[in-house]
Amino acid sequence: MSYEPRSQRRTAPLKAVIALVASVIVVIALFAAGIVAERVNREEPVAAAGAAAKPTAEARKTSKPPGIGDPVRDGKFEFVVSRVNCARTSYGMENLKRTAEGRFCVVTLSVRNIADEPKYFLGLAQKAKDANGASYGYDEIAGVYANRDTQTFLKKLDPGERVSGKLVFDIPHGVTLTAVELHDFPLSRGVTVAL
Repeated sequence: MSYEPRSQRRTAPLKAVIALVASVIVVIALFAAGIVAERVNREEPVAAAGAAAKPTAEARKTSKPPGIGDPVRDGKFEFVVSRVNCARTSYGMENLKRTAEGRFCVVTLSVRNIADEPKYFLGLAQKAKDANGASYGYDEIAGVYANRDTQTFLKKLDPGERVSGKLVFDIPHGVTLTAVELHDFPLSRGVTVAL
């Protein structure tokens, strides 16, 4: 029977745990890199097609940022903001009313799926911005009330399908929105539309 010193018996399990943790970290990093690479590969053809089809949009981009009425794209969606209204402080009916902490700014827009597969539009991925660059998230409950007559953000959009609806943001009093940042999905680069 061989005898191992006590210090060697303690370090063997510790080395095994460290090796396991390192392996898990490597697998997670490779998985994340694969997702990013797939996303980049999916977006390149759309960007190239958009650049070839719209030389006037590039000329406009150098003079001023896109604004209300201008079609813009991020990933597999094309957006057109048509209106902004910051006059409401509540949505809903009596006991089910959603009241803003400040006031609700409602951005009316259309969304078109430019992909070759069905996609969901996620209101939670969208942001509103003020002049200081502060971001405000989408109010999902107020958004349900604002879109109760449409299925805009509740259904999968087929390729080429366009729907219209409203994004609702709870904005503090005294703050003026200057832009909305629209996204294909929560981690996409996004596109900014001046309001």
